[in-house]
Amino acid sequence: MTGKRGIEAAGLPYSIVDARTGREVDKAAFWDKVDASRLVCVGEDHNNPHHHWVQLEVMKEVAAHKKHTLALGMEMFQRPFQGLLDDYAASRIDEATLLSRSAWEERWGFDYGFYGPTIRAAVAAHAALLALNASKELVHEVVQKGVEGLTPDEKAQVPELDLDNKAHRAWFDATMEEMGGATAHQHEKKDGDEKTASEAPSDAPKMQMPSADRIYAAQVLWDETMADTAAKWLAATPNSAVVVLAGNGHCHDTAIVGRAKRRGVTEAISVRPVLDVEGRVAEALAKPMNDFLVVLKLPAGASD
Repeated sequence: MTGKRGIEAAGLPYSIVDARTGREVDKAAFWDKVDASRLVCVGEDHNNPHHHWVQLEVMKEVAAHKKHTLALGMEMFQRPFQGLLDDYAASRIDEATLLSRSAWEERWGFDYGFYGPTIRAAVAAHAALLALNASKELVHEVVQKGVEGLTPDEKAQVPELDLDNKAHRAWFDATMEEMGGATAHQHEKKDGDEKTASEAPSDAPKMQMPSADRIYAAQVLWDETMADTAAKWLAATPNSAVVVLAGNGHCHDTAIVGRAKRRGVTEAISVRPVLDVEGRVAEALAKPMNDFLVVLKLPAGASD
């Protein structure tokens, strides 16, 4: 790894595993599948540099074997900031301006160094940059008032929502239980991690906690908005493909991928990076929700 910095220095030996069968997949066959897909959702744990290295490798691979007009779609940018991404891709503004005007620190909060190399690789390949996500303001209103309580203008920003997917709701409820309840899943950050309700100041005004159904509606709003944004770009752009960067909780069968397929993007796959430690591969295979696992091997004695 001499001479490499940042996430490029986080590369590890890896193998590819079919998440449905547990069988190892030939790397060439895997990359052929990636290159042939119109939507490739690559998941991440937001603070894991090894996961971001996998995302960079996918972007570089797709760009190197360019069969389509490309886009890089990102959970990290919200729809109202699409114009900023267009300006950055066209070199009308620089990186510092992009981050300042999109309020990266306030709206996302994770180290931009995890994302910058992949974004720059996309721009170098003349790929479009897509702000996939719903605005923070709209999500807040859904949590506080529910979809039914939105104003007409707010409802116009909401794509078609499938709130009745039993498999997705079961996954969500189980995940929330593991995290300590529905209020634990917020997209507000403290020191780079998700902030829970228990971290609020003791003298903060007491507010009624939103219902589990409203928290779930916000989760679905994220997934549906990202799927809708990507699907609309693909429909409007002939012979195109998009690489999506999103958290592992959004990048699976019943989330972005399944919801993109409902919108006609049939050639859509999900890729989940997994470190081969502490039973994590076994956990992913026991409840398969992805098409492929990129299984990363840490050096002996190393920790993640």
